[in-house]
Amino acid sequence: MAAWKRLQFDGYRFTGIVMLALVCIALVYGGLQLRQLLANSDALPIDEVALVGKRQFTADDEVRQALHALSQDSLVTANMQMVQHQLEALPWVLSASVRREWPNRLKVYLSEQQPQAHWNQTQWLNQDAQVFDAPARPELIGLPKLTGPVDASQKVWQHWLQFSEYLKLNGFELAALELTARHAWNLTLDNGLQLRLGRRDEMERLERFIVLWPTLNSQGRRAQYIDLRYDTGLAVGWHLEQQENA
Repeated sequence: MAAWKRLQFDGYRFTGIVMLALVCIALVYGGLQLRQLLANSDALPIDEVALVGKRQFTADDEVRQALHALSQDSLVTANMQMVQHQLEALPWVLSASVRREWPNRLKVYLSEQQPQAHWNQTQWLNQDAQVFDAPARPELIGLPKLTGPVDASQKVWQHWLQFSEYLKLNGFELAALELTARHAWNLTLDNGLQLRLGRRDEMERLERFIVLWPTLNSQGRRAQYIDLRYDTGLAVGWHLEQQENA
């Protein structure tokens, strides 16, 4: 009798083991089938891409080209990080983020660079005075023209804000600013007049220009540059045609 009970107990245990094994097999098989289904771009294709964010410089075709690789992916297998990097490689894009929206849509957020000035002729400064590369845009030709050492963009931008505000308060418009390799400041007004301030006491020398300008302007001659790199006074360079006619 005891032997029969032992055999009965062993039979129950065997049955339980078999059932557990079958459940595990079913789960594994189901997982594999689900994985295959989700990875199938025909089963879960990306049918729609929603672009969010104000764009002024980035064309739809540029975005489509950056997203071209997604045509071979499903919504699950698409590499979001790779897509983000491709979008941020576009010249006018500052940052990008990509998000899945079930069942078949990607939402793309784009933030563009906001150019504030030309930098060293071929580059730009953005809203944070960071240098970036992007193609020339005819509508931006009127932005300030800043020049300086490669690591001096922040310094030049801060001085631009300071100089331009002071000049505007006194009726002048600053068009270009240069920080030379010797760290001297050269300003160009919108009328082409150049102001040479040197390496120190920039605001004091700029104030001297404001004070003496009415006297210089009353002489009936057009100055090409004004050199303010002196402790007192200044030197004026007149346009050549006026020198020749004098």
